[in-house]
Amino acid sequence: MLAKIRSVALFGIAALDVTVEVDATRGLPGETIVGLPDTVIRESKNRIRAAIKNSGLEYPLKLYTINLAPAEIKKEGPLFDLPIAVGILQATGQLAADPDSLYVGELALDGTVKPVRGIISICDMALKKNIKKLFIPFDNWSETYFFQKLTIIPVRNLLDVLRYFSGKFLVKPNILQHNVPVKDSLDYVDVKGQEHAKRGLEIAAAGGHNILFIGAPGSGKTMLLKRLPSILPKMSVEEATETNKIYSVNNRDFTYKSFKLERPFRSPHHSISYAGMAGGGKVPNPGEISLAHNGVLFLDELPEFMRPVIEVLRQPLEEKQITISRANFTIDYPANFMLVAAMNPCPCGYYKDEKVDCVCRETQRRKYWKKISGPILDRVDLIMEVPRLKIGDYFAQGINAGNVYTSEKMRSRVLEVRQRQEKRFGRQITNANMSPRKVRKYCKLNESSKVFLTKIIEKGFVTGRSFDKILKIARTIADLEGEPEIKQEYVAEAVQYRKLFYS
Repeated sequence: MLAKIRSVALFGIAALDVTVEVDATRGLPGETIVGLPDTVIRESKNRIRAAIKNSGLEYPLKLYTINLAPAEIKKEGPLFDLPIAVGILQATGQLAADPDSLYVGELALDGTVKPVRGIISICDMALKKNIKKLFIPFDNWSETYFFQKLTIIPVRNLLDVLRYFSGKFLVKPNILQHNVPVKDSLDYVDVKGQEHAKRGLEIAAAGGHNILFIGAPGSGKTMLLKRLPSILPKMSVEEATETNKIYSVNNRDFTYKSFKLERPFRSPHHSISYAGMAGGGKVPNPGEISLAHNGVLFLDELPEFMRPVIEVLRQPLEEKQITISRANFTIDYPANFMLVAAMNPCPCGYYKDEKVDCVCRETQRRKYWKKISGPILDRVDLIMEVPRLKIGDYFAQGINAGNVYTSEKMRSRVLEVRQRQEKRFGRQITNANMSPRKVRKYCKLNESSKVFLTKIIEKGFVTGRSFDKILKIARTIADLEGEPEIKQEYVAEAVQYRKLFYS
């Protein structure tokens, strides 16, 4: 007898539709699994046999041929245990055929269904394919928070599948109480002085622009940048689903407590490897670049990162995804993030400082800056100097009615600009991600602005890419001021944010 069961294979963060075909015939008893299974799947026949027997069910002595179709897709991981077991039960007449359901789960020897990775991707695929029922491990149930439209049956063991079809299966509805804890965020009210830097961060958050801070040790660069999430808008349902897909695929122990409703803020140490940043492994897992998707990637002490680690940022900063290639396949991971970075102006940190003399030689300073290539700097929208605090800043009171740079006020202005951009573009897209065609349409300059920019271009400070970035920044500044037209003063401010500290 032949049984067909629907299941999925994970490829990156994508879930691919797979049909598990089980043929049980008379012959020399044994199991053969075909369809490009990996070692884990080939070993599953021993787990499945024990799980069926230990669940009190029959495992007839037959010749079982198990096909995972389509055959050209490589199948990996233990999530096929449950569908294969259900296929054997259907092929041997112990369970009725069920073509409208999808099954995933790993089996223990006693028949317990253990959790698997990638449930969010699996649910998203099931929703798009109009699959009526989805059988998943009970421990993965809390991950289905965003998929209330699906009929999801969380099973603790193999017998729960039989109980469901016999009408004896009950699940208490109070399991899906998702009270995701939100951490207290840092506030800009705690940062003394540095209004110029706060203004730049507000522009960056409003338009989704990349930003680099350059300044002496102790000037507050890291303190400022770590508070950026406090002024960013929360993710939409679509963004949260896409972001949590990456974390679900990357983490086997992902639960509803791991859900990210706030935008991710990734801050890898400068000793991180190339694979850790880009993603790696035999079947590459997402790296920090993808884990920052829809959020922020913060690189403190930027020149201290290895050169290949910095250079791998080129593609994702331009294309908003990263492609990882292996001999037989490539995987695309989403990587739409804001790059925020901080660095010193020289190895000792005090080049051009007003109080402390720099002890670095000219050759040392140039070698230090050469660690960051021109193409990378060209992809950063705002490049700003953060000077040391003035004496009056140390004694200033942060909390007062006149302080316009508190996280609450900044976030309110950022949200207004984001809503203005969504209305302009018809969907959630920021000024930083405008295409060249949209730049021409929405970043038109008046004559005085054109004359001003022409003089800047003649000095050689502007490339083709940075020219567009200046226009995008000016558009964001105009949005913050509530102006439909890009004035010359907005262009002049945008140019100041593109000025290199050291040349």
